[in-house]
Amino acid sequence: MKKIFGLLLVVLAVFAIASCVSEPAPKKDSPLDATVAYPPKILEHKGTAWGANPPAWLMEALKGYKFVERMADYQGKIVVIVEQDGESREGAELAASRLDAIPRISTLMGLRVKDTFAGAQVGDKDKIETYMERVVKVASETRFSGFMMEDSWWTYLQTYTPEGKADKRTYRVIQLWTMSKAALEKQLDSILKGEAANEPKTPEKERAIQAVQNAFYEGF
Repeated sequence: MKKIFGLLLVVLAVFAIASCVSEPAPKKDSPLDATVAYPPKILEHKGTAWGANPPAWLMEALKGYKFVERMADYQGKIVVIVEQDGESREGAELAASRLDAIPRISTLMGLRVKDTFAGAQVGDKDKIETYMERVVKVASETRFSGFMMEDSWWTYLQTYTPEGKADKRTYRVIQLWTMSKAALEKQLDSILKGEAANEPKTPEKERAIQAVQNAFYEGF
């Protein structure tokens, strides 16, 4: 949630970026709001030199990855948003691309599998809880092949202390990674079927597993 909230603050600030840097005005204390949150201020971003606004996918990503997947440019693709902070732009970009992207993609795929199981409208799911747990675990540890970085955006931020004083300056890199749904489904099918083979076979479990597998991609 921190990363999503940080991404929201960054993108909204892009459209209100000022030509000069100043500390935010102090906010009056309120008995209902003793803690004041000072969002980071954008000093520069990828489009500053050309007067360009953030790409449409970045704005849709604020609402969730599925909103990006519904865009015309990303129909038939699975989307993952990777975010990385760093003292230098090059360092943040390198970390996002090589260090953070692959494990983050695996983690997010595991979460998507877990959410898909939770939302599956099939009966007898309680009979295959261990099966679903194993699938989630394997998916979160799998390095899915086929993901590529399609686009990226960076911002240079001035951060503030809880008291509103200027703190560190940092670069934030946000990358859009995609993969064709067909290619991902092939790899997920292998996990779903592989773990099903390890499940003790009973008629009830086999029916429940088959029902979950049949409905799996409806909510993925």
